[in-house]
Amino acid sequence: MPAETTRSATSSTNFTAKKNTLRERIRILRNSQYPSSSLECSQRAQERLAATKYWQSSRSVALYVSCAGEMSSDMLLKTAWQSGRIVYLPRIRRTERGVMDFVPCSGPGQLRPGPFGLREPLDSLPGFNAADVGKTFAPDLLIAPGVAFDKRGSRLGCGGGFYDRFLHKNLVCPRMGLCFEFQLVESLPVEKWDQSVQYICTEERFFDVIP
Repeated sequence: MPAETTRSATSSTNFTAKKNTLRERIRILRNSQYPSSSLECSQRAQERLAATKYWQSSRSVALYVSCAGEMSSDMLLKTAWQSGRIVYLPRIRRTERGVMDFVPCSGPGQLRPGPFGLREPLDSLPGFNAADVGKTFAPDLLIAPGVAFDKRGSRLGCGGGFYDRFLHKNLVCPRMGLCFEFQLVESLPVEKWDQSVQYICTEERFFDVIP
């Protein structure tokens, strides 16, 4: 194996190990605080995000359906549906690893149980894939969960790479990370395919990331 290839493989392995260590650290922190303070913190964070000009001016939003341990998105979903916004929600492709679509969903009645304990849009609903970004899929705002974020907007997910396929240059709308304050870290290990957000909202603050 050429030396350059060996170095590349070693570097990738080191990044993966660092990311997994950080995921475990955040998981321990999350379990120590969840669910005792999660509902109150989630409510405050969602209210803070809903007060931003980005949310106020949006007519279509790409959101997520929260699962255990994540910052709840329930209030934002309810508000979006009640206001008549178009709501896009993720649906994982069962036959393609690491791939998801964003699906227009008009209410909780169009959700079903999915992988990883998630609620997902019904299979009968048509969706958009990464190739549609900037073309037929162009929401006014995208809000992403994450295991951790840093102040540069770098995002650490669960390792599937789902959001990295959508947070690319063709997605011109504001990209926000929604998380608990304890999920903010000083710096994340970043690889070339890792995508970032432009804004971060927690129960304590909303801020532009530092380039």
